Amino acid sequence: MALTDTIRYNELPSLEEANTRRQAQHINNLIECPLREVFMKYGAHNTYTLYLQHRHHQVHENEAIVKVEGTAHLMNDDEIEDIKSVGNKVIPSTWMGVNMLPMELSVVPSSVDTPIISPDFIAEFTSILTSNVCEGLFGIDTLVEHDWIELTIGNASVVVPSKGKDREEDYIPVAFAFDYKKPGFRVHGKCVKGHRHTPRPVKK
Repeated sequence: MALTDTIRYNELPSLEEANTRRQAQHINNLIECPLREVFMKYGAHNTYTLYLQHRHHQVHENEAIVKVEGTAHLMNDDEIEDIKSVGNKVIPSTWMGVNMLPMELSVVPSSVDTPIISPDFIAEFTSILTSNVCEGLFGIDTLVEHDWIELTIGNASVVVPSKGKDREEDYIPVAFAFDYKKPGFRVHGKCVKGHRHTPRPVKK
């Protein structure tokens, strides 16, 4: 179960490149108004977050980024099949932009349903991205119980709970959650600055 479009994944920006683009004031306005509204309209805020797309690895055709208990690994098809063979399921948990292609996968118990995102939500969400020239900037991630921080340990991206007392200058916000009771957005997930990524492959 490899990513359906590894070329598109490998062309995603680095964390720093994506963050630089997000700094524009009109981008924050976009998150706080039309994107927030479409999440609320379809109830997607209960399950998903807005995600700042960025690349973690160079992914080959027989590979995928797979999260196991919050730690993301680069795995090949055989390794994914090994995980499934002991009673687990590997499902999409993060999706890329306008085409909503799987970007990262997660290991879950076999009893967990594969997520189905409302087609109407997808259509309106992607229309907003396209009309604001943000197709390559944002995607969708799965909301989890705790706000989180992602950092690199070895060759894995490890996600740990955020205590809410982190110094803002040390992190880059990447996941944005919405709440009916609170205006704007909440930073649900962030990456440590300097979180390493493999270089974008050179085009031949």
